[in-house]
Amino acid sequence: MAGNRYHFLPRVMGTASVEGEHDLFGAPHKAWLSLQARFRLEGPLARAAEAVNRGSLKRRYGRPVPLVDHHTAHAFSAYLTSAFEEALAVSIDNMGDGYSARVFRCRSGRCEPLWGSDAVQSPGQFYGEISQFLGFHVLNAGKVTGLAARGDPTRAYPIMEKLFGLNRDSTGFRLAPLWTKSRKRGLFRDLSRFSREDISAAAQKRLEDVVTAYVERALRETGDKHVVLAGGVFANVLLNQRIWDLPLVEGVFVHPAMTDQGIAVGAALAHMAGTHGLMPRPIPHVYLGPEFTQEQMGTAIEQLGLASERCRDIDARVADLIVQGKVVARFSGRMEYGPRALGHRSILYHTADPAVNDWLNARLDRSEFMPFAPATLAEHAADCYQDYGPGVRHTARFMTMTFRCTEAMKKASPAVVHLDGTARPQVVHEETSPGYYRILKRVHEKTGVPSIVNTSFNIHGEPIVCTPSDALRLFRQGRVDALALGPFLLMKSVPGV
Repeated sequence: MAGNRYHFLPRVMGTASVEGEHDLFGAPHKAWLSLQARFRLEGPLARAAEAVNRGSLKRRYGRPVPLVDHHTAHAFSAYLTSAFEEALAVSIDNMGDGYSARVFRCRSGRCEPLWGSDAVQSPGQFYGEISQFLGFHVLNAGKVTGLAARGDPTRAYPIMEKLFGLNRDSTGFRLAPLWTKSRKRGLFRDLSRFSREDISAAAQKRLEDVVTAYVERALRETGDKHVVLAGGVFANVLLNQRIWDLPLVEGVFVHPAMTDQGIAVGAALAHMAGTHGLMPRPIPHVYLGPEFTQEQMGTAIEQLGLASERCRDIDARVADLIVQGKVVARFSGRMEYGPRALGHRSILYHTADPAVNDWLNARLDRSEFMPFAPATLAEHAADCYQDYGPGVRHTARFMTMTFRCTEAMKKASPAVVHLDGTARPQVVHEETSPGYYRILKRVHEKTGVPSIVNTSFNIHGEPIVCTPSDALRLFRQGRVDALALGPFLLMKSVPGV
């Protein structure tokens, strides 16, 4: 199965320029976006592009590859991994197979498309343009989300209203004309007189206001109370919280790999739903990636001549080091599926030091504006987050939504609470990651705090570590105080490091 009819055609044909593809103000991207919008008409041009895509895939894999529409794959990825038998599925990203967004009514294992917005009228394009205007790569648009809490959304909001809104019946989006937009002219020149904090705040508020109105329109149409979300725009954790806040909503689920990483899974699920009658089933965890044996880990350590200790209870040792104020990298079990490190390829620390965001980000060569995220014991989540409840318990496992922190949480864990009083937690359950749960449990027993800092095990510009060699390379650079590599503990102070 392939989760696109023609969205990735330039890549399949080997003609895509990665940087050009991500320059949202550039002519190549604008041309591809405009062509995508024409594909939505399902005319001869779209059929010809799909035929080329099918032919290219057949040559590559030696057999025909069934195709699933981009946003349909997103919708199935969210619906069939949720706990909701009936739901409204909303898929929003920059573009995919002619659309930037589509809405689906989900019933009995099926996702019925209702309406959508064409590729040119794109929320992802809007937020990506703001990101690039502020000097961030479009794939780092989360920096805008983090900066938003530091600014005043009212100052630049009138310009955002001109850049992005809804169409007349709220079934699609509208953006300022694509081809005349420039970082140095027009509306963006007008934006340049504001601080990047105020621009971020206004862009974030406009995204929330417009997308929640779009979702509300669909909820009134279908009568649904549960919403499932996928697509890159829903990597925006504040937006997801605003959707959970809607009076009509009783439950929200965000697919853990909400970006195009989840397309392949969504395409497979769509195929299974059509051929085997697959029904929604909550995904229990995302520990689905590569796993390495203790022998492989030991060999990697020996090859580098590093000193290590093989621990009988590595989880207890990790917890004790966290309590002592050490920065500990944890490499355990299968790697996480999706963009979040959820304890198996994570850097861990205690939550009492509000300065950790500055010094640890500097140590990791990161320039982040969001605070580190907390991992919190499931049985204490309701004591830490005001709006945590049955309708979002499932999605809270995957660090895909912010929650308002209680006063007790703010006092005990300032390192993970943002300026706006929210945090982006991973709620940890014993049955899905027993070792990780034991670490949190022991920290709680020793400190009374049911949360720890969890940030991804990587440095800026690099993917999350995957192999033991990846983990050891970063450890040798002195990025962390200790590395728990399976049952092996390595400390920065030992000889040879």
